[in-house]
Amino acid sequence: MKKYSFIYGTLLLIAVNFVIRSLGFIYKIVLSRIIGPEAIGLYQMVFPFLMVLITITSAGIPLAVSKIVAKENSLHNKVGIYKTLWIALIIGGTIALVLSVFVSLRMDFIVDKILKNRNIYYPILFSIPAIALITFASILRGFFYGLKDMKSPSNAQILEQVSRILFVLSYLIYKKPSNPIWAATIGIIGISIGEFFGLIYLVFKFNLKKLGSKIGALKAYPESFFKITSNILSFSVPISMGRLVSTLLQTATSILIPQRLVLAGYTTSEAIQTFGKITGMAMPLLFVPFTVTSALSVNIIPNISEQIALNKISDVNRQSSLAIKITLLVAIPISMLYAAFGSHLGLVIYKDLDVGRYLSIISYATIFLCMQQTTSSILHGMGKPIIATINFILGMLLQLYCTYFLISNPKYGINGFFIGYIFSAFLVFILNFISLKRTITLQLSMKELLLKPLVSSTIATCSIFYLYKSLALIIRSSFLNTIFSLALGSALYLILLGMTKSLDLFSILKELRPR
Repeated sequence: MKKYSFIYGTLLLIAVNFVIRSLGFIYKIVLSRIIGPEAIGLYQMVFPFLMVLITITSAGIPLAVSKIVAKENSLHNKVGIYKTLWIALIIGGTIALVLSVFVSLRMDFIVDKILKNRNIYYPILFSIPAIALITFASILRGFFYGLKDMKSPSNAQILEQVSRILFVLSYLIYKKPSNPIWAATIGIIGISIGEFFGLIYLVFKFNLKKLGSKIGALKAYPESFFKITSNILSFSVPISMGRLVSTLLQTATSILIPQRLVLAGYTTSEAIQTFGKITGMAMPLLFVPFTVTSALSVNIIPNISEQIALNKISDVNRQSSLAIKITLLVAIPISMLYAAFGSHLGLVIYKDLDVGRYLSIISYATIFLCMQQTTSSILHGMGKPIIATINFILGMLLQLYCTYFLISNPKYGINGFFIGYIFSAFLVFILNFISLKRTITLQLSMKELLLKPLVSSTIATCSIFYLYKSLALIIRSSFLNTIFSLALGSALYLILLGMTKSLDLFSILKELRPR
């Protein structure tokens, strides 16, 4: 199986993430226009609950598989690699089965007592198959990432996204359901459809015959079964518990926001629509830079795990510093862009000024969110998931506090959510950064990390503004003009990074090859 260098693997994942997020972004735009804000709001109320379920099985276990497989592979322990995978599949499958049965038997209680919205009964019911599908697909992707084979899981994710989009949009366009409940349900069903095709691809790519031949390894080395299980659980449980608490808090937030908005004077319909505009329309735009940071996160965990196993501490320091630098080079210009042009983007993409206003406000969290993701992944790769988990939970508690006490106050309204969101992201980033500084030596320069990207971003942002004004006389379509101006501004930003030597193109080209 072909291995890739850190830079090569990261760039490959960035490209794939760009394709996936672009498809998802277009999908969200089209979906919101077809089914409307109320259906989007119902969909977004169900989605966090589904995340609670799959977090238990697909948050920590795949990361544990990726980390342990990378370590065993660096030590050329093939038996340990396949045993890790099999045991992880058994653990994940068992938990997924228990959760599916529980939800099936307790549907009325979940809908009426926990979520307190009878309208989401069917969306919740049809989300059950996704639990097992996402679990197995996530574990297999973690296996491939641990072997530094980025291509197979990347192709699977593209197939999953395309299958989901084709199914949902084809059905909605053909049937044109007027009921927002049924429209939201179709969106949920699409998740399972997409995950099914992605999982099938991974299974065939893995080669079942090859996997079956490794079953004997479990029987040949029974004394290490509990050791591997312990390794998986000791790494995955803190992450899963942290993600579970986080997802529960996010679910509580998604339930509280409409309720607290009503107390602030909104009607029920206005509250749901506001919630849908933020989470279903503004957030997808906010998460654009995660195209890069999620690729870094996936790739850096097995790389750091491998380097620690081989006692290459200097490489850990170097790659951690590089990941932080790349994160800021992406997050700074996008934060500046959203702050300056959020209202315009909301009008051009969604034809909704509120969405643009929300995007402009929440854009100030972008840098902290990106840094939070990258620093958490570095801590995970170093085998410190508990520290990252505690930091994340503290941030989520701050966000929940602001959501509960500020949103219901007419003085703040929905701005109370933004306050909590921005400050919680900042808190987690600061705590992660302090934890890293105490553990490794980061090779960071304020001039390289902040000054050069800030200057380059400012020049690029101003150029986008003037380009749009100038091209408006030639290009009548506001959407095409925006795309063209953004493309030219982005090209200018890259040129400026090269001129200021913020990007070492020679080193990047040197590593752009499989190992």
